[in-house]
Amino acid sequence: MTKNEIKIWKYLLDNRLATAEEVSKATKISLKVIHHVMKSIGTPKHVIEKEIKENRLALLKEAIELTGGDRAKDYGDAVANHKHIAKIFNAITGHNLTARDMALIHTCTKLSRGQTSPTKRDHYVDRMAYAGIEYECVMSEEK
Repeated sequence: MTKNEIKIWKYLLDNRLATAEEVSKATKISLKVIHHVMKSIGTPKHVIEKEIKENRLALLKEAIELTGGDRAKDYGDAVANHKHIAKIFNAITGHNLTARDMALIHTCTKLSRGQTSPTKRDHYVDRMAYAGIEYECVMSEEK
């Protein structure tokens, strides 16, 4: 493998959906060479996009299973649990936060942790789950 090919491959590993023009600009290698190398890779863009979508769907499925499965068994109904958390928090602090506010605080925790360890899957799964719980809390407050 040539130095240029290695350079192109390294760039494409970090930027899998990059166009030939983007690769050329970033690596300062001619489009002709870029096209030749990209053609030899044999992984079309739609396959990569499908893989990305499947990863997102797997995260969502995991969030659903956690909030409707093990965690629901361990902690009970998510809305009731967040209402209880809000009561405890409010008693300690004198604030008047809602169950929805608690879901948002949990989301903030996951956002913060994601800054420290952005490749940890758990942060993304939990954020998805808290978004669903937040929605449930909003709907229960509407009643």
